[in-house]
Amino acid sequence: MVIDTSVILAILFKEKHSTWAVTQMNTYASELRMSTVNLTEVLIHLQDRQPQLFHKLEEQLLFQSGIRFIPPDIEQSKIAANARIKFPLNLGDCFAYSLAVQEDCPILTLDKDFKTLPHVLIHPY
Repeated sequence: MVIDTSVILAILFKEKHSTWAVTQMNTYASELRMSTVNLTEVLIHLQDRQPQLFHKLEEQLLFQSGIRFIPPDIEQSKIAANARIKFPLNLGDCFAYSLAVQEDCPILTLDKDFKTLPHVLIHPY
């Protein structure tokens, strides 16, 4: 299960669907993986919106969560580039998508931009 940036941000900032996001992360805890590109997105948002809590949340929620962080390789970069041309995705979304395609698994997301993609997705809509 690839976890998208939107799920982590919903939890960090107590957004709508944060309870659902926590439940899903607990349900799929042993399967969670995230592109390091998406990790970068999370860290940027966290530093921007909660700088005083950055180090505490970074350690507790991200690095002790059991998520396996995977750096993109050349094949993922190619898949991400093709996805950017074909779908209405931002760069981070393209890498979540490419990791899911490469590992043949669904994406755990709250981002409605993923609804039109030809891949198995999980969201509360």
